[in-house]
Amino acid sequence: MSEVRCVAKSADILGEGPVWNPQTKRLFWVDCDQKKLFDLDPRTNHVTTTQLPSAPGSYAFRHKGGMIMAYRNKLVLLDEAGAVERLVETPLVDFATERFNDGACDCLGRFWVGTMDPKMARATGSLFCVEPDLAIRRVQADITVSNGLAFSPDNRTLYHTDSRIGKIYAYDFDLQAGAISHRRLHIDFKDVGGRPDGCTIDSDGHLWVAVIETGAIVRFDPAGREVGRIALPITRPTSTMFGGEDLRTLYITSMKHA
Repeated sequence: MSEVRCVAKSADILGEGPVWNPQTKRLFWVDCDQKKLFDLDPRTNHVTTTQLPSAPGSYAFRHKGGMIMAYRNKLVLLDEAGAVERLVETPLVDFATERFNDGACDCLGRFWVGTMDPKMARATGSLFCVEPDLAIRRVQADITVSNGLAFSPDNRTLYHTDSRIGKIYAYDFDLQAGAISHRRLHIDFKDVGGRPDGCTIDSDGHLWVAVIETGAIVRFDPAGREVGRIALPITRPTSTMFGGEDLRTLYITSMKHA
């Protein structure tokens, strides 16, 4: 079993969204409640903290520098200094009934981002696809808490989590068209225990899922079968991301509150 150790004591209330930046070789994550962005240099364990103007939901790095940032109630492009470069129009998102949550980029630079019911009670959330030209499409509705997203190594399957109902769905994924189809239940957590949150995928196509309440990272094979489990010294892991020079280090964020 791999060693589990704390690499940053950032006192997160709701730590989320670990993203490895291969260009800078640094790990980023956010505290959604404290509106902070963290930047870890794994060579020194030094953490840089940036105060954000709004509560973040998710983000991704831009090819030419900066980020696309999905704050809970707006989508913006940030420059390399973190300043707002552009507000992205989101006419399809009804912020009266939904807010942005987790997101991830595909290999062609589309930003896939989900929304959730702020009260986590109704299926008012959706999954959206933001094209490189910033056109936005709704690709799936009727989601309560849109969460972890991952693409299979062959880019033929998209995995998508609805945390509130404890299910991960799989879709056939057409990378060139940016289209999904044939939605089916991939993992039902009533059979696993706990609630799925963020996730990532390895080169073998296995999902690594942060499971709240059980305090574990659970690995599932491409058929949705549990094939491994890492017990953690915390009960509320929120997300995972591979990073490091050889991409063999699994970074995990966590939250304090229920």
